[in-house]
Amino acid sequence: MRIKLSIDSYKGVDGSSLSPTRCSQMVQVYEMLEEMGSTVTSYVGIQEEAEHRKLFGKTKAKNAIRTFFPLLKKIGFVDYEGSFAANMCFTELGTQFVLACRALENVTDETPHKDEIILRLQDIKRNAQCKGLVNMYNDPEWRSHNMWIALRLFKELRIVHWNEFLYTLHCLEEGRTIEDAISDIKANKKKVDSIEFVNDENEVLPNTCYSYLRSYLEESGLIVKVSSLESKLLDEAELFYSQITI
Repeated sequence: MRIKLSIDSYKGVDGSSLSPTRCSQMVQVYEMLEEMGSTVTSYVGIQEEAEHRKLFGKTKAKNAIRTFFPLLKKIGFVDYEGSFAANMCFTELGTQFVLACRALENVTDETPHKDEIILRLQDIKRNAQCKGLVNMYNDPEWRSHNMWIALRLFKELRIVHWNEFLYTLHCLEEGRTIEDAISDIKANKKKVDSIEFVNDENEVLPNTCYSYLRSYLEESGLIVKVSSLESKLLDEAELFYSQITI
């Protein structure tokens, strides 16, 4: 069975998560801005300075920053409205996250209590990303983000096949509700999981429709991969859910 899904339903998904590569790039941008100190800059100014310095080597700095900075803004890690002092771009929460990332990069086999330190730093990162999600949830501008649809499914189903996420988007397109989608999934899980979703050109949808959401939730310690198409909610997510209403 094939179902067509409009690009308007899934295009709002951020094209980035906070993968190790992104974390490394965040550290580099943070250190550049700290070096610039109170020099007044802007979002475009950050991109141009990073490009001028070839901050990420062969990777085009402008494009990279354009990819992950909007996500950092949504979760309250950076604030780049208008003009500002370079060293004020990262918020307190964003700085906490970056410093944990940098500390992880500096851990070596010779570091005393290496494993304990790594676990602690990873915990700091996960907690910061969860706080970032709460920041995003509390901003009315992002209340319609697909992240909340995914989190609602996990809250109700615990284990989610990502086809079920796409099916929920389809139901919303049809004027139905998330509750309707969840009822359908519970009643016909095998059927929903086997649906092939296509775009307006009848091409099979790539997993990028949800992969960045999935990665962010994994990085936040809220879900874990069960298979290539299924993820499971972790018990540790209970504290996070107590801070939002979905």
